[in-house]
Amino acid sequence: MWMPLSLVPEGRSVRLRRVQAGEGLAARLTAMGLLPGAQVQVYHNDHDGPVILGINGSRLMLGRGMAEKVSVEDDGETRS
Repeated sequence: MWMPLSLVPEGRSVRLRRVQAGEGLAARLTAMGLLPGAQVQVYHNDHDGPVILGINGSRLMLGRGMAEKVSVEDDGETRS
């Protein structure tokens, strides 16, 4: 089941499924490596501020509004 990245708890690994954003934001997220099928690790999400995630060996910080536009699917893995 898909959910917004903004709702994923810390420590979960998810697979990116879709970005629902305007052209500018979609291009920015694509440039950061946030493409459909990419595996993303959520390092920090207090459900109030930005989301810190790992992708392709890098850490990124997304504002809550951006994270709400990214649909992901839980891949069932928890990492510390």
